[in-house]
Amino acid sequence: MKQLLFLFFLIFLAACSSATVDKGSSVSIQPSVQPGEIKTFIEKPDATVCTQDSKPIIRLFSTSWCPHCQWIKNRFNLVVSEYAEQGKIVAHHWVVDKNDDDLTSIKESYVPADELAVFKAFNPRQSIPTFVFGCKYHRIGNGYESQNDLNAEETEFRTIIEKLIEEAGGA
Repeated sequence: MKQLLFLFFLIFLAACSSATVDKGSSVSIQPSVQPGEIKTFIEKPDATVCTQDSKPIIRLFSTSWCPHCQWIKNRFNLVVSEYAEQGKIVAHHWVVDKNDDDLTSIKESYVPADELAVFKAFNPRQSIPTFVFGCKYHRIGNGYESQNDLNAEETEFRTIIEKLIEEAGGA
């Protein structure tokens, strides 16, 4: 048995040491987004923009324990709060493990069933973070976290929000 384990170890060691790295290869990192571009969200082309009071509904579903959710939380909340305060959108940031909308001062005790239905419709596996913008654009995960580029995230959020406001007939 020891001989078999030793042989396996030698094969494993040889395989690891014989691996070569192509010095000419590089990791492809998506360049930062420019205003007007949408690179990391998926568009549902035939979707009608979901609205409330003729304003697009912007959603983030996250959890309190997710490091990716924490990375994007403040920037998302800042951007959508700005538009919501101007009366241009309706925004929610559902922290699903706490059953709370992070954008309100009220401590909710549950995520409404219709909101959970949106989450499940756009992300049946319910991974987080999940972004659903106007029921027309969605993304699972952060688009620019690997580059630590919150500005690119904000630019893409604003681009989509402006498109949705225009499509919904808002100001």
